[in-house]
Amino acid sequence: MDDWTDEQLAASVEAYRWMQSRVHDGLKVNKAQLYRELSQTHGRTPKAWEYRMQNISHVLHLRNEDWLDGLTPAKNVGSGIIEALVKLIETGPPTAVSGETLTHLKQQRQLVDASGFFLPETVEDQRDRVLASVVQRRGQQEFRRALLEAYGNKCAITDCDVVDVLEAAHIYPYMGEATNFVSNGLLLRADVHTLFDLKLISIDPSAMRVCVAPMLAESEYWGLSGKPFAGPSAAGFLIDVEQLAKHRESCNW
Repeated sequence: MDDWTDEQLAASVEAYRWMQSRVHDGLKVNKAQLYRELSQTHGRTPKAWEYRMQNISHVLHLRNEDWLDGLTPAKNVGSGIIEALVKLIETGPPTAVSGETLTHLKQQRQLVDASGFFLPETVEDQRDRVLASVVQRRGQQEFRRALLEAYGNKCAITDCDVVDVLEAAHIYPYMGEATNFVSNGLLLRADVHTLFDLKLISIDPSAMRVCVAPMLAESEYWGLSGKPFAGPSAAGFLIDVEQLAKHRESCNW
């Protein structure tokens, strides 16, 4: 039981939190179906996933946090696993999507990473088309993963920490792998990414503050105007100030 991979443990915590969210919202949870999907996606048996959920209940119980009814705490788990689960519970897994949607996203991720671009003719139905679009907007996997690390899983401008809506934005427009460097990227919430690409939100590199176009003065985004911008929060990552300056100069306001 102690040879679970980091990916499997992250998936277990992610699935547990997803179930908690559903229960909190008064929605039903088909635990058996979820365990089957986890088994198909990550290996292990459905029963093993159920027991791992009980281990998570145990960790939550030790932390005096609520655990899910029907998943009685099971403490028969190695200390290394407990430490890993505690860390995942404290920091959160890399995404909040789970179940069938996670599987579809992974399939579309593989397609985009292989092709380097969204190819609509390879997508069969509307669901896949939407998910492929989500993947493409988020940015290719390695680039987005690096930005998530650099910005501590938070939007560089809004501090939003809902990872599923955070996207890998290019300061200098995407021109292939050569532009996929953290210094040329910003981790942005999806709506802010759109405004950044439209040159309606920018960064003043001389003052390192957020700039918002006057046409957005009556919108909720105006509150971001003048907000300090610190760049990557993780050590070892830098931002290309020259490209920030070029982006700001290209804004017609």
